[in-house]
Amino acid sequence: MNKEIGGYFELETIKGESYFKDCIALNSGRSSLRYIIRANNIKTLHTPYYTCWSVTDTIKEEGVEIRFYNIDENFLPTKEFKEDDFILYTNYFGVNGKNIKELSQKYKNLIIDNAQSFFFPLEIGLSSFNSVRKFFGVPDGSYLKCNKILNKDFEQDISYKRSLFLLKRHDLGANAAYNDFQLSEATFELNKNIKLMSNLTCNLLKGIDYDFIKQRRLQNFKIYNEILKSSNELKIKLDCDDIPMVYPYLIKKEGLREKLIQNKIYIAKYWAPLEDNLFESNFQKFLLPLPLDQRYNEEDIKRVIGHILNQ
Repeated sequence: MNKEIGGYFELETIKGESYFKDCIALNSGRSSLRYIIRANNIKTLHTPYYTCWSVTDTIKEEGVEIRFYNIDENFLPTKEFKEDDFILYTNYFGVNGKNIKELSQKYKNLIIDNAQSFFFPLEIGLSSFNSVRKFFGVPDGSYLKCNKILNKDFEQDISYKRSLFLLKRHDLGANAAYNDFQLSEATFELNKNIKLMSNLTCNLLKGIDYDFIKQRRLQNFKIYNEILKSSNELKIKLDCDDIPMVYPYLIKKEGLREKLIQNKIYIAKYWAPLEDNLFESNFQKFLLPLPLDQRYNEEDIKRVIGHILNQ
């Protein structure tokens, strides 16, 4: 009876479907991780050194003890865990499906951080979650598959205030909207509550051509790998369920990242600096996550490769 009728038009309601229909739709990977910790009453969590600071901050904010572990050149843990240990494993760059399947057979309490692998099946592992913002132009979002359900009514997120960077980039480009993007990201750092995915994001996700995106990402990955695999210190073989976020290119060459950025090829760095005595510091210093997402075609990918080969 309170439905608004008339007046100016809003964004169109999209009639498609979400990619994950039987999962909990929350507003961020942080919310999903908090949910898992609370649902399982986790007190200690084995966590990789090589991970996002937002992950470790969230774990600490939940009062959980972190026990760090190392990974090797194949992104596998270098230690064995006890049967009842809760283990957080990162699906690095969306190319570690084989590792996840192996580890899930060994450890019953394996929690999968699929923030870098939106399309990977969430039913593998004790619990699993992804991050929508790393794959699509939306202001929030994470899908969660949890072994236990919390009987609480969570507040729904409201995301219009942090959507400016999406609209601004559409009109003016990435550089013009970068500060707005940073402000948008900062709002997730301030919020310690679990929230549901916003109505805006739920609507936008129904209009995405997921099949096209999967095929484009795989095609672009193949182009990179055919030309760069001989110089890539990582030997990557995709699992049948892997849809990569980026092409992880590990090469110890100074100045290459800066050259790419100067040519408007924006290369992220994952994550905060690590101690030099850790093997993973090589990833943090030298690994180049080369863009391969649905916005780019073969010509774009070969432009990136050209700058790399001409360094």
